[in-house]
Amino acid sequence: MNPLVRGMGRAVALAVAVTAGTALVLARVGAPWLWAVLLALPVGALSLLVARLPRATDVLWAPRPATISTATSAQASTLASRLAEASVDQDRFVKRIQPRLRRLAEARLRQVHGVPDLHHPRAGEVLGDELHRLLTDPKAPLPEPSRLADLLEKL
Repeated sequence: MNPLVRGMGRAVALAVAVTAGTALVLARVGAPWLWAVLLALPVGALSLLVARLPRATDVLWAPRPATISTATSAQASTLASRLAEASVDQDRFVKRIQPRLRRLAEARLRQVHGVPDLHHPRAGEVLGDELHRLLTDPKAPLPEPSRLADLLEKL
């Protein structure tokens, strides 16, 4: 997430400008200068806060796939952004990425190999030990992107 204004200096300059502008408007409306400045200070502080906070309402739009043929392809389109978040946070990997990867792998195992799920004895043989551990072990770390791509190619 990016702050609205990069750099503390720019944010402070923006807050000072907003404070001065607010005080000037209040003084022009007829408020005494002391009251105008006192009322403008919270407005300036709020503008500083807004300028420095990450924009929580930003939506990271991902293009829709050209054609959605199965539920598997729809889930695959959301993995890229989730992988970026999970690469720095193990908990996100376990709660967000692993379940999706498991569903994708299970769908692929059923479609191509006739294996019902990841707990079936043949699943470890088909996927390989490293990929099977990545999908089933909650303590398995997310590998480097190139290694992950190699593992997912096996699917």
